[in-house]
This record gives sequence, C-alpha cells and structure tokens, in this order.
Amino acid sequence: MRTGGSRLLILVLIVVAVLIALAPVIVSHGRDVALMREGLQSVLAECRARYDLARTAADTARADEWVPQGVSGAHAGDPACGRYRRRNMFKVVE
Repeated sequence: MRTGGSRLLILVLIVVAVLIALAPVIVSHGRDVALMREGLQSVLAECRARYDLARTAADTARADEWVPQGVSGAHAGDPACGRYRRRNMFKVVE
C-alpha cells in the first residue's frame, strides 16, 4: 500500500512541475493574442476611416493602396487597406 501512495505522490509532483513550467508559455500566448487582436482592430479602424472619406473611385483606389500604421507603426510586408477589404473584413453597408 505504501508504494502506491509514493507513486501517486511522484506522479502529482511531476504533473505540478509540468504545469509550473508551462504556465509562462500559456500566459504569454494569451497576451500575444490580445496584442495581435488590438493591432488588427487598430489597422482596420484606420482603413475604415480612409474608406469613409473616399468620395470617388479614385479616392477608393488611393485608400486601397494606403498602408496603415497600426499600433506599432508600419512594418515591411504589411498589407495595404485593399487587402483587408478583399478579405471581407469590412461589413458592406447599403
């Protein structure tokens, strides 16, 4: 009976150690997702504002080509607003 108890104790200690080791990864992943979501919302808001100001097809074409700055500024390879519009990230208002 004693061996079963010590095996259970060892198993519990291993599980607790694994959870403690994984805790920072889980917490940081949640923070990273929140930061990415915040950045995407910022970029979409900037693009929507550009499209709201567009009055002609030429204005819309310029908005399509404009690269939003986002929360942390523009980075190489960031897509222009037209890419977000083509991916149906904007609601169509009629």
